[in-house]
Amino acid sequence: MKTLALLLASAASLGLASQALAADVVYAEPAAPVAMAPVMTWTGLYLGVQAGGAFNPDNGDNLAVVPNFAGAGATFLTNAFGSNFNSEFESSFIGGAHIGYDYQAGNFVIGALADINALDIAQRASGFSNTPAFYTAERSLDYLVTGRLRAGYLVTESALLYATGGFAYGEVDYGFSTNSPAVTAAFPAIARSDEDEWGYSVGGGMEVKVTQNISFGAEYLYTNLGEGNSFTRLNGGPFDGSGAAVIPGQYTDFRSQGDFDFHTVTAKLSYRFN
Repeated sequence: MKTLALLLASAASLGLASQALAADVVYAEPAAPVAMAPVMTWTGLYLGVQAGGAFNPDNGDNLAVVPNFAGAGATFLTNAFGSNFNSEFESSFIGGAHIGYDYQAGNFVIGALADINALDIAQRASGFSNTPAFYTAERSLDYLVTGRLRAGYLVTESALLYATGGFAYGEVDYGFSTNSPAVTAAFPAIARSDEDEWGYSVGGGMEVKVTQNISFGAEYLYTNLGEGNSFTRLNGGPFDGSGAAVIPGQYTDFRSQGDFDFHTVTAKLSYRFN
């Protein structure tokens, strides 16, 4: 009987101990999943706008006075103008829109883009004769289109330093004015304007992603639309020394001399579909 009593007492003790242990067990809640930050990528299509300024610190081109005759008339022409030339460049606001596509490979980004801009720049060149009279040729541009490639390196995950280059196109307007009565009356000017000009744009910039889809940047470009083929022809040889007789077959051309080139600096804002 004592043995049985001891066995029953032991079983009861074990049961109480098990209940106590069970009461002490704390079941922890499962940990919430950790949200992974999206990997920033530059691959994808983007659209945006840009605005800034267009300028040329070299004051543009000069005016070439080219007669098709020799002798006293040509000598008079040379003596009349000498080195009395003046040139100036009119700076302008520039603004427009762009579209492009980038592809990222490690820290390198390559892509292509096109943009269109409105602006109002002009190069003016004037000659002043000892008559006295002035003769001014002007080339102006009111819109510009570029198509370019670009290649860059990610200095940080969100900052891209790049170089860019490609073609440029603009419609160049040419004009001529003078206060010389001989030119405006007896020798009317015939202007030839080559409006469609193709050239190139090269430069570079930096672009920074402020979010996965928004980027902001600054860009510098040098654009050259070439010399073109615009000029004004004064028929009849008005610079023959007398300024009175119309000389058949003789004429004098006034040409803007030098390339139509300028610099632009713009700030750019883009939305990226990636």
